[in-house]
Amino acid sequence: MHTVYIIYSPSVDRYFIGLTKDLKISLWQHNARTISATADGKPWEVRFSQSFETRREAQSLEMKLKNRDRQYWEEVITNSQPATI
Repeated sequence: MHTVYIIYSPSVDRYFIGLTKDLKISLWQHNARTISATADGKPWEVRFSQSFETRREAQSLEMKLKNRDRQYWEEVITNSQPATI
C-alpha cells in the first residue's frame, strides 16, 4: 500500500504533504528531524491520510494536493475521516 498524508506542525503553523509506504516510520522521521524539509517543525501531527493499492494512484493525489493551497488542504482535512497510524 502507498499512503498520501498531510502532517501539521503547530510550532511553525505549517503543513507538509508526502507519500510513503509506512506512515508510522515517516512520522517518526519527520519528528526525529531526519528530513530537512520538516526539521524546523517538531512536533508533526498526522491530519490526513489515504492509502492506495498503486503508487501511481497515490502520486496522483499527492500532486493534486501539492498544487492546491492551504485552504483546500484544510477542507480536505475537515471533510475526511480521522487519520489513523
